[in-house]
Amino acid sequence: MLLCHHAFLIIDDSNTSISLMRSMLTNAGVSNSHIQTTTDSLKALRLLRTNQYDVVLCDYNMQHHIDGGLIFDEIKHNHLLSPGSVFICVTGDNSQQVVTHFLELEPDDYLIKPFRFSDFISRIEYVLERKTALKVLLTAIDEKQYEQALHLASALAQDVPKYKGYITRLQGDCLLRLQRHQEAEAFYLQACAETQHIWPMIGFGNALQGLGKLKQAEEIFHEILAKHPHHPKARQGLANCLIRQDELPQALQHFLMLHKINPANPIRELIIANLYARQQDHNKAATGYQRFTRKVTDTSQYSYGVEVNASISLLLASIYSRDAKHATKLIDEARNALVQLNQKAAKEDKQLENHPSLLVGLAILACMRGEIQNCYSIASQIDMDSVAADDFYTALNLARMYGFCGMPDMYEAAMVKARKICGQTEDEGLMLSQIELLNGFQDEIYQRLKLGGALVKKAQSYRQQNLANKALKHAYRAFFIVPFHHELCFLILELTALATPAGLQHDEVNEILKSCYWLYCHDKRPTEQQKRRALDLYRLATMRVA
Repeated sequence: MLLCHHAFLIIDDSNTSISLMRSMLTNAGVSNSHIQTTTDSLKALRLLRTNQYDVVLCDYNMQHHIDGGLIFDEIKHNHLLSPGSVFICVTGDNSQQVVTHFLELEPDDYLIKPFRFSDFISRIEYVLERKTALKVLLTAIDEKQYEQALHLASALAQDVPKYKGYITRLQGDCLLRLQRHQEAEAFYLQACAETQHIWPMIGFGNALQGLGKLKQAEEIFHEILAKHPHHPKARQGLANCLIRQDELPQALQHFLMLHKINPANPIRELIIANLYARQQDHNKAATGYQRFTRKVTDTSQYSYGVEVNASISLLLASIYSRDAKHATKLIDEARNALVQLNQKAAKEDKQLENHPSLLVGLAILACMRGEIQNCYSIASQIDMDSVAADDFYTALNLARMYGFCGMPDMYEAAMVKARKICGQTEDEGLMLSQIELLNGFQDEIYQRLKLGGALVKKAQSYRQQNLANKALKHAYRAFFIVPFHHELCFLILELTALATPAGLQHDEVNEILKSCYWLYCHDKRPTEQQKRRALDLYRLATMRVA
């Protein structure tokens, strides 16, 4: 195949490597005018968004947080290359970590430096020829026309038998995407009989999962991993299988093993963080969300929703901390991160100042600090319809906010939206982890209400025994868990009029007192006489604190 009419983009942080590849291409007849190069990842993404290339040669280990893997992710996510174009990873690193990532990424090919001129050119020619021959099939898959792709694959397997193995893999993928799991089971069983490759066994395991035959699928993945312990798709298949069987700690361990083998995959950071959050290990979840954000900054995978979610995870971690100083530190860290993000948003794009994810984060912070009026004020600015159709974490945190605030109708609507969004993601592991996160959140809200109710009862019991200080301690702790409990609000006003709470700042106590009085007076259950009594207690309590 002649290369002279094709447009090339070379992305490499080494000018020497760029010069070498350029020289090889020109020696193969490619004009310099058909070759563009860059050493900068961000410039590479700009070039890909504004130009059409037939071949992209990209270094894997770019000296930038956006490496070759993320550049390829951007290309796939945003369709920056046509189905007939070629992406080839180039690297001098043939470590297990890099090879494992290539198995996950599935670029058209990869080359290990140093390489000979003949190998370099022949590999480019081969993948270009294959892409050209199968362009109509690859276009159908790119456009998610899987039924059409299956028909095309059957015809192309006859017309171009040299690519039959590759076409067969695509057929299996299409059956799985169409959720035709019974056909996929039979298809992969036959493929297992015809080839010794690993992919039919992995496909067979995934088909069994789709049919609900989880134990059989688990056995298949264990069998593969016994021979190929570092194969990423087999281990991910096993981890997904374990999630489906509610064996979350074991699933998490397998994802952590994958992360150890290949820490470059950003989606895995999200999956691990989601599973930590599901198990209420919000500190580790926050770290995972922060790592994801750092990796994908300046790419289309970046989300304000995820970055805000890292701060909200810190706030949730503070709830379960038994150390008051540590809890305060977590809240301060979350507040600082939200304020900085808000300032950054205002500086970069004025429209982002009122981005729903930021408003939700600030509202939850206000709620957890006892600033209930402030929470309501912020929450009233949020329009649920303004939450993007793919912003799962903002929808989740919107539900959290409504759950914390005691607004059941809005909470249910936000949960419906979050569930709909998580069903749209193409990564099965991410979808399963998000479903678990939602289920865990529902459990967490229930546990939160249960714990808060128990603390209120203890506080009331201590009040009846005239143990004001003990009652006060439990009442204030309960307020940070169930702030909209009207009996608790009255109890706090009454107790603070009798004794001064320990361990809280003067301004913080005043804010809680103000919120308790405001909430009690806006609740429909107390009588006018009870509300007047609440006002008297509020005045006494603020005088005592002052």
